[in-house]
Amino acid sequence: MPRAGFPKGTKFLFVGKLTTMTREQARATVESLGGQCPSAVSGDLDYLVVGNENSPFYGGEKKPKQAKAEALIEAGAPIAIISEDEFLNLIGEAPRA
Repeated sequence: MPRAGFPKGTKFLFVGKLTTMTREQARATVESLGGQCPSAVSGDLDYLVVGNENSPFYGGEKKPKQAKAEALIEAGAPIAIISEDEFLNLIGEAPRA
């Protein structure tokens, strides 16, 4: 039974360095829960997940894919930019210290 709080087919793209798992593990987790992991930012992306290490959420630099997602959001795309911790909550995992 899926633990995730997202519908099947939801699209996630990971940017930056994840601190709780590898990017491959994150993709495998999303896919095991019925989600998809495209390789590029597009208007049909649901979530852009920003890794916690050097994240702009915590004073780090913004990545080019995040800037592209923000431009698409300004143009009306319904992309949510979330932190790694928010992603963990979404999939039913507790953020790790």
